[in-house]
Amino acid sequence: MIKHAVLAAGLLAATAPFQAFAQVDSGSFDVLGAVMATHDKEINANNVLDSNKKKAEEYREKVIAGWWEFMQASSKAGPGEYCAASFLRAKRQTRSGNGDGLKEGIIVTLFGPGGNYRGALLAFSPLGEDSTEAFPKLANGKPVLVTLKQGNIKPVTLNAIYMNTGPKSPPLLAFAVPSIEALMAGMEDTWSFDVGYDGKSIANIEWHNGLMARDELKKCLVGKPYDNERHWKD
Repeated sequence: MIKHAVLAAGLLAATAPFQAFAQVDSGSFDVLGAVMATHDKEINANNVLDSNKKKAEEYREKVIAGWWEFMQASSKAGPGEYCAASFLRAKRQTRSGNGDGLKEGIIVTLFGPGGNYRGALLAFSPLGEDSTEAFPKLANGKPVLVTLKQGNIKPVTLNAIYMNTGPKSPPLLAFAVPSIEALMAGMEDTWSFDVGYDGKSIANIEWHNGLMARDELKKCLVGKPYDNERHWKD
């Protein structure tokens, strides 16, 4: 679990949100923004695709199962900088007639340090039109009070920061964590999250293979390449 990391994130974000994020530039996450925009387009297209039913069904099942992707979130990243691991997942939408669709898609991303920001981030972003509609629409860099529940741990209310990563990519709700080491130290192989805003759940996701993701992050942090099928910086 990430109990200790989130408690630290809650303390940091609740007491000094502007200081914690003053050195975080959402424009630095251009690679991540492009990846999220691509997946958003893929999911939205998949929900209406009928020209290649087999391909659409295979993609749908992959998204429902969930998978990890690894990247350096900035195109300007040097070795060991802006290391990011993202887990993508959506839920099945049962439909009659044209096959099942996808709903409530979410991406959870763990970021390491980069540029002037030496802490870490735990961030959530919507995936698909319905999830994007449920997210708040705020100014870039604005703190927002949300409730975060992890696994069977009691929910905590704390500040996140609202971040835009690109004109066509979904927004991020990010929590500051003092270090990537603290974030990785608490990772479990299977873990769930629920983010609430204005009394409603806006992000609900459970990852698997978290320990594999942690090992991949460790490689990136020491300047080694990810063992990953999709090398988004190449």
